[in-house]
Amino acid sequence: MEIKKLISTGLVFLLVFALIYIPSLVFVCKVKFKSKPLIYRTSDIYMLKGGNSYQKFNQFNKSEKYDIIIIGSSHAYRGYDPRNFKKEGINVFNLGTSAQSPLNSYVIVKNYVTPQNCKLVILDVYDGSFLFNGFESASDLIQNLSSDKAAIEMASSYQNPQIINMLALRFVNKSVPPIYLDSFYVGNGFSEKRDTLKYSLPFEEYESRGFPSEMQINYLEKILQYFKDNKIPVVMVTAPFPKEKLKEQHDIFKKVFIGLSDKYNVKYLDYSFNSNFNSQTHFYDSHHLNQFGVDLFNKILLQDFKKLNILKDEKINFNDNN
Repeated sequence: MEIKKLISTGLVFLLVFALIYIPSLVFVCKVKFKSKPLIYRTSDIYMLKGGNSYQKFNQFNKSEKYDIIIIGSSHAYRGYDPRNFKKEGINVFNLGTSAQSPLNSYVIVKNYVTPQNCKLVILDVYDGSFLFNGFESASDLIQNLSSDKAAIEMASSYQNPQIINMLALRFVNKSVPPIYLDSFYVGNGFSEKRDTLKYSLPFEEYESRGFPSEMQINYLEKILQYFKDNKIPVVMVTAPFPKEKLKEQHDIFKKVFIGLSDKYNVKYLDYSFNSNFNSQTHFYDSHHLNQFGVDLFNKILLQDFKKLNILKDEKINFNDNN
């Protein structure tokens, strides 16, 4: 009898909680203050609907055939300009997003990248994306992924009660237009930035201090296994860093990347401290390339792809008219 009473009390509690929680959640998601839903006043963890992530996932056509799809963090979506590849007759879409960790990438890969729509994946591996749990990226993607299934999968990867609020915010605002758009968005997932670094960088670069998260390494393995199982060729790439970054720190991460490239038989290209790049000329902040740096990096990358026969191996048309 005590067990039945306990169950009954629990059910009543859940019912009362639902009757209070659901209307309250809908209220703070729907009612706006200064053009934003009230829920954004309760915590800074909730991301807005809109921006680069919204634009790219609503432009991306899963049925279209792309020569290359880019996956990774902001180093990806600000580092590989589809227009530079298009000059070589290569159709590219950039699915990189801000703070995207391997956990976040895994959900994107499973829901958007298939053998039918992609001949090759460039997986940008940036040290900083292996340091955190990717919760910031999840908050952004739950609002802006075009697929409800992908958004729910992203949410289910985290054991955090705020995730429920993020999903509720997504579905309550499903028919609402984006709150803002990225004015630097030029299409196919890429945002252009022409600013140059206006200050000298400190010798120590805080971004990549620490050791790679074991969880994120496991998700990188899951991504590589997904590509292997689906026979999707992949190249891991680390984009250029400013020379002031701590090389000893990167060497810790590089060892992991090389180990996994050997294990899964994929190429790893590391441009982290490439001498062609100048901190003030080719970067707009302490670790992101500006457009001048992107153009140079993409040129070098494509030349290396050509030397290594990567594009021809994947039957991607590469113009030989340079």
